[in-house]
Amino acid sequence: MNCELAAEYVSALCDGQKIPQVAAEHIGKCDRCHRELNEYAAIGPELRRLASLEESAPVPQVDRTLLSAKKIGWWQRGFATMKIPTVAFGAMLMAIFALSSGLVLVRARAGAAAGRFLELKYKSPLAAKPNICVMRADGSHKDNTCDFVDHGREGLLLMNTRVISNAGGRAQLGIRAIYIPVSQDTEVDYNEALFKDVPETLLAVDPGNKQEIQVANLGTLEVEAEYLDHIPPLVYRPQETLDPNPREFRIVAPVLVRDNEVIANADGSSIDTGSPDATLMLYVPGEGRYLVSSVPFESAVEGSVHLGKITFSLEGHDYLLLTSMPITVSDHVWIKHEPTFKPSERMVRASDARDDRTMYLVRSLKKLEEQRIQH
Repeated sequence: MNCELAAEYVSALCDGQKIPQVAAEHIGKCDRCHRELNEYAAIGPELRRLASLEESAPVPQVDRTLLSAKKIGWWQRGFATMKIPTVAFGAMLMAIFALSSGLVLVRARAGAAAGRFLELKYKSPLAAKPNICVMRADGSHKDNTCDFVDHGREGLLLMNTRVISNAGGRAQLGIRAIYIPVSQDTEVDYNEALFKDVPETLLAVDPGNKQEIQVANLGTLEVEAEYLDHIPPLVYRPQETLDPNPREFRIVAPVLVRDNEVIANADGSSIDTGSPDATLMLYVPGEGRYLVSSVPFESAVEGSVHLGKITFSLEGHDYLLLTSMPITVSDHVWIKHEPTFKPSERMVRASDARDDRTMYLVRSLKKLEEQRIQH
């Protein structure tokens, strides 16, 4: 139990409800939660007292010489003779209390949300820029792992990281890293079996402090961590801007609509930042694949691009491809439909060779048109 989870039970207590034993124990021991409980408890009686001001009552005559002889507190002004009705003043005070209590709730929730996620930056000898991964900052075993592959000219760095615990602003990580010397064109199927004999390195990270671990056959790997209050739209590229750069073609959580009917709805993202012929391959079970390219190619029709929306007509149907972010700086793309395409016949990696699920990726058009597709 932590303060974020206990916040809901603080409110429940003030509503007269029973709460779980673990929540009650946390609130009793935690100064922050106990303070919030006291603040909540004080709001109700005060609002009821203010509501009593609405009852009609004669306003006594006040000796203004006495009022001028001493300082009048703002609460005293509420009961003194005034130029606005007492009812209106009471309503104003109730509004002030309601707003202030709302601000307390906002501050409490914002504080509880801070630090729920951990952004890890891995700097390896293989790349000029660090790899970035975001995961939950606690040990809940739900979205608290991070896997990625760093591909260099002479080999692959495969990473598996998990959060073991997190307390006092320090996260305890378990990291498994393996370096495989291969050529740049070699594809390795990422799976847990690769880490079977790789020992886990335990590493305690503090925000802003860089740590180092050693990877066999590769050298030093630098690790840096920061806490976040939310998951960025692009987990592996949290600094991505809304506008794509001139050489970027990106697809984020695509939705394909044909004649007002949704035929594909996928999560995740795929981005190409270097291919002059960057192309989306979107496979839909029972539909085959759609190729959406940044360059013209054989048998393709032209489509229009506006921010995160592509419109085109194909085979007598009107299509709309929607994505969560602007796709490209270009105003046009070119689309082709291959209804007989099956991943099981064309994908190199076994994990990608499934004909029963929607999948997509952005690659060079040349690579996507090869007889065997590497993912």
